[in-house]
Order: sequence, then structure tokens, then C-alpha cells
Amino acid sequence: MAIRTFVFLLGFIVLPFTATGSQLFAVTPSGTPEAVFSGKASVAVSRLSSKCMDVQWTVVSSSDTELVCESPLSTGQSIMGQMLLGNSYSTPPRRFFRFNVSELSGISRVQVSGWMETQMAFGQMQRAPFSGADFHNSIMNFLISAGGAFPAGTTFPNHAVLGVLGKVAPRGRAAVYEVAEVTPGAAADRAGLKAGDVIISVAGKKFKTDVEFLDGLAKAAKAPTYQLDVTRNDAAMSLTVDREYRPTATQAASVAEEPAAVPTPVAPALSVADELAKLLKLKEQGILTQAEFDSQKSKLLGQPSP
Repeated sequence: MAIRTFVFLLGFIVLPFTATGSQLFAVTPSGTPEAVFSGKASVAVSRLSSKCMDVQWTVVSSSDTELVCESPLSTGQSIMGQMLLGNSYSTPPRRFFRFNVSELSGISRVQVSGWMETQMAFGQMQRAPFSGADFHNSIMNFLISAGGAFPAGTTFPNHAVLGVLGKVAPRGRAAVYEVAEVTPGAAADRAGLKAGDVIISVAGKKFKTDVEFLDGLAKAAKAPTYQLDVTRNDAAMSLTVDREYRPTATQAASVAEEPAAVPTPVAPALSVADELAKLLKLKEQGILTQAEFDSQKSKLLGQPSP
């Protein structure tokens, strides 16, 4: 099987966070998976390192401008990867993600690449980069959930947006989308969808997972209007929704403000009288001799030493 097919398959199945189907969800100006973070590059690397740990990835290497994490493969994924990339004599395949960070004017830009590699019997490394919409969408999800923001100019041309908050929940042999909140004025609100409604299908497409639900929104983007099959208080109904896209991203991450410097307290300078009193006390305690006292006194008063 071609490496290109391998990249598509593994780019889709191996990531432990939600992908969004086979159409690009967020199309960045560069065309690559990237996001922007407020603050210094080292801060962005720290956030990404923490996110890698959250999803049980291993931090392989880290610097102020680069992070490499290894994502473990399940047994099935490892077998598939070895079949498509190596052979029976190669090492088990490993999967890596590299985050390159560039900082400018208080904003850190992060671009991501990923690959799978295996070592062959005679030591040569066989490597295949990840690509395609599923890889792109999954990594964008990762970056945003780590605290990043879509770069200014990012567009969302392939998926309709409903303007709802909720979750996909299993029901029978399929799943439903339980609507918790509807954004006022959004496409779903104008169509009559309400909080508490349950979405059964989008544009005629039923779903079992988050991925398939968003695939339905990709199908919905192909026509000016589309149907939502919903239930409300166990009563079935169909709503016609106007196709609406998420607006182009215009606001990047805000520049992080540097904390104001706290001035170091400076002890007030001692007056000449205070210094003389201090010297006199040292002489009375026997720490200074009369000659040493007279010498220091002359220096304080700007007189030549006796």
C-alpha cells in the first residue's frame, strides 16, 4: 500500500482527540497546522509540554523554540504501521510530533509536523510524514485546547456552523447531539432550535461520533439550507437551517503584558552626623582605636588625615 494511503489512515485513527472528518476545518493562511499563543516562546513550549502530558504523550526533547513529543501506538496501530512502513525485521514503529515556535513582539507562533518512523534490519530509518485533513484538524484541535488561538486570516469554508453548545451522546445503535445552549441570532436559533432539543441527524446524515457529527456539518455546507432532524420532549420534528460559516479569524492572541518591575528598596543614605555617631560608638566599644577614629572622621569631614 502506498505511503500516501498509510499517512491518511494513521493520520485519522491514531490521535487521542477529536478530529473533524476529511475536510479541513480551520484553513490557516500558511495552509499548515498552526496557532498563536500570547507570551514568550518558552511559555508556549511549557503549555504544549503540559498538553502532551495531559494526553499521555512523552516529551522527548524541549527547548525555548522547539518541542518534540512521542505519542504511543496501540497494538493494532503498531501492527498496521509495521505492515505499511516496515517489515518483520524492522523495529516497532514510533510516532512523533514536532512543535516549532517563533516569537515576535510578544506573540508566539507555533507550527506542527508529525511523522512515524521505524528502523530497518540494517539500521536505516524509514520515515513517513503525516498529512491530510484529518491530521491537520486533529493537531489544530490540540493547539487550541492547549491555549492557542487561530491565526488572523484563518477561514472555515468547509463546515456549516450551527451556533450551539452540547455533546454527542450514544443512543441505541447510533448517537444524538444533546443541545445545552443555543447562541442567540445564530443559524440554529433562527431555525427554531432550543436548549434541551436532541439532534438526530444533520443534512440527512446520522452519526455515532463527534467526527461523524462534524462530517454532517461538512455535508450541510454544500447547499444554501439543510435539514436538522430533532426531538423536543420526545416529539419528532424537522427544522430548516440556513447555511452559515464561522467568520474569518481576525483577532490573534493578545500580547502578554510584562509584569511591572518592582523597584528594589534602597536604604536611605546616612548623614555625616549619623556616620560620626556610628564611628564614636565603635571607638567606645574598643573596635576602633583613637587613631583609626580620627582617620575615618577626617575622611567624613573632607579633611586631610592627621
